[in-house]
Amino acid sequence: MPRLFRYVLVLALAGAGGAVAGEIRYEVVASPDASDLVVEMELPPGLDSRLTIDPEAAAFVDDVRSVDVDGKVSEPEPALGNPRAIWSPRGCAARPCRVRYRFHLRAAARAIDDPDTAAVRGEALCAPVSTWLLRPAHIDDTGPGPAGVQGLQGRLHVAVTRPLAFLTGLPAVPRSDDTYVVTFLPHFVSPYSAFGHFERERLSVGGADLELGIATPALLPDAPRIRSWVVAAAQAVSRYFGRFPVDRALVLAVPRDRGLHGKEMGGGGASVLIQMQPGSDLGDPRFDWQAAHEMVHLAVPEMSRAQLWLSEGLATYIEPFARLSTGELSAQKVWHDLVVGLPLGLPEPGDQGLDHTHTWGRTYWGGALFAFVADVEIRRATAGRSSLATAIRGVLDAGGDTRVGWTVDRFMSTCDGEVGRPILTTLYRRLRDRPGHVDLDSMWRQLGISSTPEGIRFDDGAPLAWMRRQMSGRGAATAAPPAAIRP
Repeated sequence: MPRLFRYVLVLALAGAGGAVAGEIRYEVVASPDASDLVVEMELPPGLDSRLTIDPEAAAFVDDVRSVDVDGKVSEPEPALGNPRAIWSPRGCAARPCRVRYRFHLRAAARAIDDPDTAAVRGEALCAPVSTWLLRPAHIDDTGPGPAGVQGLQGRLHVAVTRPLAFLTGLPAVPRSDDTYVVTFLPHFVSPYSAFGHFERERLSVGGADLELGIATPALLPDAPRIRSWVVAAAQAVSRYFGRFPVDRALVLAVPRDRGLHGKEMGGGGASVLIQMQPGSDLGDPRFDWQAAHEMVHLAVPEMSRAQLWLSEGLATYIEPFARLSTGELSAQKVWHDLVVGLPLGLPEPGDQGLDHTHTWGRTYWGGALFAFVADVEIRRATAGRSSLATAIRGVLDAGGDTRVGWTVDRFMSTCDGEVGRPILTTLYRRLRDRPGHVDLDSMWRQLGISSTPEGIRFDDGAPLAWMRRQMSGRGAATAAPPAAIRP
């Protein structure tokens, strides 16, 4: 599940290989157990010297001081503004401006207890860098910012005392394993990061490099099973899209008291966080889908909070078909779950359309229903030559994934351009502001799917049985375009 407070527009990530105009540089030194971080930042000319941080973390910033060119350190600067903390170091009239401060990471993690911002998980301290890096306040100001804000980046170097390690989903600077590129985003979003002790491994799957970090000692006995589970999920997602959605991602496994919960976080990088009780059965149907579900999120650009249904719906719909493609699930299982689940996404009284109705059913299964209808319509219109997977591959080829932000209109039009039909745009306009109607019973009949007390039955004489077989990974489309299925 992605973070609830998503940004509307992600600043474009420039190439990580060279210097970027307006780049902020950070030197971070962690205490031996990472309880405290000492950060020194250098602001280039032309940027706002008012500094801010995630409001949830502001109380844990301490000892903010400016450092002049001669190394003279100012008196500590107080935080100004309420509820938004702002620091205005007096020594920043001259440029470049250097600021030094301390962040109490462990105290923040204990108090906040949310890995989207800061949390203790076993012996690991989980916190995206957007939680503990001060940055120019104008990035989050309402309205257009000063020239040069778009594309604003930072270069981050992190020093830890071994055997402590720092893991992050941010892209590394080439030929470096401790320096990273940060893209500054509204609403303080960046990939998951963590300090701690980890069993680390680099996996090559679907043309991507995945860094798997498993927190020790709590999850060390589970490491072989976690690895196999992560690889199987990555292979399934790669099979569906034709490649892994991004070229690099962090998969971080940390302990929790009970159960298992997966989350994804992008924005200038890519990461998946798995919180799991040690000894969890990764084949348990309550949990087995979660790694693949979160990896599907990596293929979707960040969009407005109003389109959370699209991100969650695509992941809900695509994950089982991805696992079907590798033989992990049966066709009977996939279609049974859709027959049971998709009705949960139908509008109820008072529904105001997908963009305005944020219930659990409409977010997950309403989004999946949109994806299902789109998939069927694309296959029908192209006689099976294209599919929803084709459409999203077009998004990936156009540079759209979790690391960047797009508008929903750009996402839909890019999908449509890839399949050569305005299918997603038309469907979105029909369902975004009003309930709409989808006749699932008719769709099941045409696909040749029926639910009986003995389970799902398939009718190969149905008008769209060819499509069902194609979606199930068996058979091919007929040459003649089939009859339309209209939502």
